[in-house]
Amino acid sequence: MRKLWEEICEISRRDFEEIYRVLDIVIIERGESFYNEIIPLVLDELVKKGIAVEDQGALCIFGNLESTPLICRKSDGGFNYASTDLAALWQRTTQLEADQIIYVTDVGQSKHFEAIFDAANRAGWLDKKDNTKIRLDHVGFGLVMGEDGKRFRTRSGGTVPLRSLLTEAQSRCLESLQTRSSDLDDKELLEASHIMGRNLSAPGAIFICFLHMFHTGIAAVKYADLQNNRSTNYVFSYDRMLDMKG
Repeated sequence: MRKLWEEICEISRRDFEEIYRVLDIVIIERGESFYNEIIPLVLDELVKKGIAVEDQGALCIFGNLESTPLICRKSDGGFNYASTDLAALWQRTTQLEADQIIYVTDVGQSKHFEAIFDAANRAGWLDKKDNTKIRLDHVGFGLVMGEDGKRFRTRSGGTVPLRSLLTEAQSRCLESLQTRSSDLDDKELLEASHIMGRNLSAPGAIFICFLHMFHTGIAAVKYADLQNNRSTNYVFSYDRMLDMKG
């Protein structure tokens, strides 16, 4: 079973890395499974410090009387997102010794991270040797809504894959080139559309075409996303995301 899981992870990794290449992003991979082995140790520490307590069979962290407790181990003994987030924060503060940690998620998770940060502070994980504190920031962004006004949910399907969006952006740039009296003929334009950055020895004219298509398409998608107020919800529009004007 583990071998099958590893094969699935590798397939996903190759797909993700292709997207990172297109967006010129370099990351250090830290999937949820990376923290599995330290979750029990982290929860035991929270129990010993009196921060996590059992309640109706589940392990919970209570903030104040008005707040909903943070469940960090389910009543059946299973772990959840809170378990992983606590373990990840412990690893980043105690082993990586980070000075600042920024979490970028939708605004709907703000309460969750408030509880995670509060638990870490009470556990002493944020205390540095120079008597200062590690800074934790949650940068929340607005929800992406469908045209029906409902929130996009990846698990329920219906969302637009990022790779498809980026590929379509590049295709539309190619179409735009074709309508602008380009010096390239149809064969060269078709070849340019297949290069996608992999053949740097392509003829000069085709390579220039590729660069224009690649950078303009990606820039259009980035601009469409960044032009919105960060914390405001917005309705996803394929045409708006791929608008090459401006």
